[in-house]
Amino acid sequence: MSATFLRSSAAVFSREIRRELRRRSSITAVLFFAGASLILISFSLASVALPEADRGKLHSGVLWVLLFFSAASGLPRSFVREEESGTGLALRKAVSAEPVLAGKFLFNYLLFLAIAALATPLYCLLQDWTPRHPGAFALVLLLSGFGLAFVSTFLSAIVSRAGQRDLLFVLTALPLVLPLLLPSVAACAAAASADSLAELDPYWRVLVSYDGLATTAGFLLIRFVWEG
Repeated sequence: MSATFLRSSAAVFSREIRRELRRRSSITAVLFFAGASLILISFSLASVALPEADRGKLHSGVLWVLLFFSAASGLPRSFVREEESGTGLALRKAVSAEPVLAGKFLFNYLLFLAIAALATPLYCLLQDWTPRHPGAFALVLLLSGFGLAFVSTFLSAIVSRAGQRDLLFVLTALPLVLPLLLPSVAACAAAASADSLAELDPYWRVLVSYDGLATTAGFLLIRFVWEG
């Protein structure tokens, strides 16, 4: 990994931060969706009584619905904003595709972590639910969020210059993130109720493998997607 790559990635990441601080478009959309969804979900589940053994499965699934759709309201905008503001061509001329992907991914990953850090404790508090292994639960969110943020960033580059961007993103995202979301929900449920952390070993391997494959494929293909 060259110093030029690191400097360029840091510059793109810093640019994303400054742009968001000026406009607050992604943060506003994400927080509004997350807050509204959290209130509605909490109200809907208030009257649901489940055995303690089944609460982990239900809450893990509902929490991931909240996190996924909250993230989807903001993460796919990273490359699309460049085309909407007319800065895409200038960015292509100034920085190669790989650092652009890395910088925008870091911003999206930070945004996801902010969503998870706010939404997860509030959800647990409102539902009076505490995972049995909170450290493992947090690690699942970190690994799953990595893959979700990276794939969303890469797909944003694919759809940025297309018509019907929202529809195209949904059609391409579903088959790509479903192999991540399913084990993520299962891993969170296991972390919420497992008697031993060894029960989560298969999920770690799946999540790490997904993150590694997605990252490798993304960096190999981004030049053709972004500069093509």
